[in-house]
Amino acid sequence: EWIADSQIAGLVADNYAVEGLLGKDRDPSRHSFLPIHHLCLFKLGVPLGELWYLHELAAWLREHDRSRFLLTAPPLRLPGAVGSPVTPVATV
Repeated sequence: EWIADSQIAGLVADNYAVEGLLGKDRDPSRHSFLPIHHLCLFKLGVPLGELWYLHELAAWLREHDRSRFLLTAPPLRLPGAVGSPVTPVATV
């Protein structure tokens, strides 16, 4: 609910697949194996980023009592691709 209600523009994580736990025990006929992917990509159109190194950014934000920043992360131009590496820049 929070992801849909917050109207976030993107969601990144420092792990594989963004999911905290994979839905291994879910019935595939009733539930998605990657429910956050299903919600963000297919239902909300929110892009996902995986394996981002966030430690220095988190430390800076904490030190300066901040929680918001401008993120730019242009993908490579790869016609026909479904994903791409990015070069993310956080402007604080």
